[in-house]
Amino acid sequence: MRLLVLVCLLILTFSKISAQLINEGNYDIKDPKGDVNKCRQILTTLSLFPKEVRLSPRIENNQVLVYINGRQWFEALFQDKNDGIAVDIVQKSQFGCEPVPASSWFSHTGYLLKPLYRDDIRRSMLESPGQYTAITIGTIPDVLAGQSLEANYLLLQDKYLCYSGRMVNVDFHGWKLLETGLYYDTLTESQLTEKHKALSKTIHVSIPFEKNKSIYNQKDVQPLIDSLNLTDYAITKISIQAYTSIEGDYQRNLKLQQERAESMVGALQAFQKEKIESQVTTFENWVDFLNDIQLSPYKYLAALTKEEVKQELTRNNLESRLEPILKNHRKAIVIIQLEKRLSLRESDPQQLKKFFEQSILERNLDEARYLQQIIFHKIRKRELPDTVLQELRIPEANEMGSLLLNRASFLHDIGATDVFEAIQVFERLKTILPGNSKIDYNLCALHLEAWLYTDLLQPLDNLKKQIEALRAKKIPDVLVRRLLINYHIILSEVHMRNHNFTAKDKALQFIYQTYTPLKLNDADLLNLAKYFSHYSMFDWSIRLLQNRVKSIQASEDLLFYYLSLTIYNSRNLQSVGYRAIMLNAINQNRYRFCSQFNSSFEEGVSFQLLKEPVLKKAYCENCKDPF
Repeated sequence: MRLLVLVCLLILTFSKISAQLINEGNYDIKDPKGDVNKCRQILTTLSLFPKEVRLSPRIENNQVLVYINGRQWFEALFQDKNDGIAVDIVQKSQFGCEPVPASSWFSHTGYLLKPLYRDDIRRSMLESPGQYTAITIGTIPDVLAGQSLEANYLLLQDKYLCYSGRMVNVDFHGWKLLETGLYYDTLTESQLTEKHKALSKTIHVSIPFEKNKSIYNQKDVQPLIDSLNLTDYAITKISIQAYTSIEGDYQRNLKLQQERAESMVGALQAFQKEKIESQVTTFENWVDFLNDIQLSPYKYLAALTKEEVKQELTRNNLESRLEPILKNHRKAIVIIQLEKRLSLRESDPQQLKKFFEQSILERNLDEARYLQQIIFHKIRKRELPDTVLQELRIPEANEMGSLLLNRASFLHDIGATDVFEAIQVFERLKTILPGNSKIDYNLCALHLEAWLYTDLLQPLDNLKKQIEALRAKKIPDVLVRRLLINYHIILSEVHMRNHNFTAKDKALQFIYQTYTPLKLNDADLLNLAKYFSHYSMFDWSIRLLQNRVKSIQASEDLLFYYLSLTIYNSRNLQSVGYRAIMLNAINQNRYRFCSQFNSSFEEGVSFQLLKEPVLKKAYCENCKDPF
């Protein structure tokens, strides 16, 4: 869900920013000139609001409205007949790369709609039970029709301008759970034989590139091939992120990296008959460059534009002096996906079924589990229909427990059973396999999933006890923690719906403290960050992501979400580290970076970010040319 998050600015002193003067007059709005007493009631009321309460100006079908979480918050804000609200409509053209005239008004920078005061506000309130209350401020004037617009709201106490807020667009959600999956009873390391090797695996390697070298042959990649042990495995896919050092012509650099990457794929293809699917992306490595020069005599380069840096490197033999740094920036981050070469009996569906049934008869359960995993693997790849599982009969006996457990888990994972059907299956398995901890784990995970589908959410204290009891049953602590996080994600929504903010905050605190020992992937980190943002815990979201975004391998979605949380903070923009993060985002998706500066009503964060000189410089440097 993409919603609008409020960023508020106290207005006691004012500075001029670039603007277009559109309408004259400000409806007798008064300047408090720094006198807090003239704004005490509104400021005190705002400070007492729960952090989840948000004022949201929106433009809908040419109407300008302001939303808030409930009627009571509007009534608390506007107590006197001269307390009210106004909206300033601004255009993207006011924030472009070319300068425009500055506004002469202290109160607004665009088109100011007529303020609405207490009595009119109360008469115009539209309520959505249990959700939001809205007031209509006015309509978009004809002079602004068809323009890219944003709306800023102004809070007035006795007609004094006391508070101003603008919108930034941040994606968040309430309760998407961490992926837990169901437990499978697979072969342990000690049970794995040469025959029972993993069916697939993924390897990450970093490969340095030599300067100006673009041709790679079998000899160059032989050490990599030796490490992959391709006797048993075939490469199915290679993803290459190819980085060039930043000196020289941009287009030539990217072309060189493309040639390097494609040459490497070709050299690897020569070692096998199976076709290798490849994906290549190329970048100039500004991230490592900006990070590395901070500890060198050349840190002054970080303040220059990219073109200025390139020009500087051509002077006074600077490129040669920086070569010890630059050489480390020419590299490829390679992700190689391998799949085991299966024997004829493992590849042929009829042979698979035959040998699986034979292993059941012979009570060779290690072999049966291995063949079952191959069948699952082929169903996921759509090389077998899932109906084949109905043809493979497994006796409902204790010794066959691992096979029954795996089948039940797989059927739910591929969507062949819904959560309530899966619970019934595992409850039956519990009678066949009493005391099986993996069944207990799966039931806890399924009950959490089922909790999401109930119309009336209620606390499930017994489920929490069942999850905590898994530790004593030798379920790994990391899995128990993930279940407990999911439990509290749902619990926080229960408390939120009941307006029990103290209990909700306690659930949030548990999650924040519990995730730390987990090794979360980028998808999980992003999921939790959006969850914390839902409850306005933006500082937690930022802390959750800030170490990961420093990596050149941070996922695109994680990188851009971090930017959406932090890009409107002026202090961030002054650091070289933050510029490196922005350049990493530009490298990964320039169009998406530039789109952050669209209107908050047009899937951007906010075009008013371009008030900041650092952001305007980055925007005008990277976004003026067509994509």
